[in-house]
Amino acid sequence: MRCKIIFMVFLFLLLPSVYAEKLNGTTYRQSVIVSSGGESSTSTTYKTSVATNIINSIISSTSYINSLGFFHTILLANNQPCTSASQCEGGFCCSSLCKSASCPVDSGGETPGGSSASSSGGGGGGGALIIPEETTAEVFTISPESIQEAIGLGASKTDTITIRNTGDSSLNFNLNILTVESVVSLSDSSFSLASGEEKKVDITITGVRIGSYFGEIQVETGGITKSLSVVIDVSSDQSLFDVKLDIPVAYKKVKAGTELRAQITLLNVGAAKKVDVTPTYIIKDKYGRFVYETSETFAVEKQMSYVKTFQLPEVMEPGDYVAVVEMRYSNLFAVSSDIFNVVNEKAGSSINFKSNIVLLMGIIVASLMILFVYLALFRKDSYK
Repeated sequence: MRCKIIFMVFLFLLLPSVYAEKLNGTTYRQSVIVSSGGESSTSTTYKTSVATNIINSIISSTSYINSLGFFHTILLANNQPCTSASQCEGGFCCSSLCKSASCPVDSGGETPGGSSASSSGGGGGGGALIIPEETTAEVFTISPESIQEAIGLGASKTDTITIRNTGDSSLNFNLNILTVESVVSLSDSSFSLASGEEKKVDITITGVRIGSYFGEIQVETGGITKSLSVVIDVSSDQSLFDVKLDIPVAYKKVKAGTELRAQITLLNVGAAKKVDVTPTYIIKDKYGRFVYETSETFAVEKQMSYVKTFQLPEVMEPGDYVAVVEMRYSNLFAVSSDIFNVVNEKAGSSINFKSNIVLLMGIIVASLMILFVYLALFRKDSYK
């Protein structure tokens, strides 16, 4: 009887540590639940890990926190501080920073033995399971990540992008404009940057024709290409209507075949009377290909705000798209747009499948430990 009481007390103390755990770092948050269900927390700045049973040790730095025991962890992303290649998702630790490309021969970083490794916890913990992800070598950065401007017909405006060489050697850069060449021009399209050097490139935008223009500026060096999205809305200079389209954060990333929602606001800045307007709704990709188009006509007196629902096609390539509303009244046009991203459903399903396997393994390990403790207490009690 006393054995059973001790076992129940032990089980009561053990279960809270198995059930949930939250890990927080300066660059990400990890939230874990081990039960009949589960939880996944991901974004562009953090990744999810799963922990089961008792956490035995903690390793932390300014960029990550690892709680070790029966623990599933994802390796450090590119440009995170590292001491060995086994800590890096890309498989290389160059000059104390994680990379996914081999280190230069003369660099101070470690030359790794392979592209994947396993880490181990301290204090009697279990091993780590690694889920690899595709990464790109981080040898340069671009800011901002996108350009969105609204100008009048015949007007012009200048924006600036900054390109910085974050690699260990000099790089030659080439810039190319895709789809929006008619309204966008660059101050420089080819230049070199030494390690640590940056350059500002002027982007001149000219409203040569009414409409919404969606494309990108590609930056290439050493076989690596990055791009920033460009959206330019050109409206009539004397438009009697002001229009605004905004996609909520919850719909910034959607899957093909689902619904996209946008908040649209119309403002009559002309005569204070009810007039018929014809908005046209468009969705297109960076190559100018339309994947959705429809229009309607209704009356507006002063102001109107409503939610427009777009039914996305079942087949869409993953990537950035732009939702556009073109408002026509008489011979005048007003245009507004916003960017959203179509994500790959298969990739998400694969990640969920792997997470479920890890979760099941954790539950099995926890169950075996409970059984082991019970048998140990039972035998001890039998000898008395």
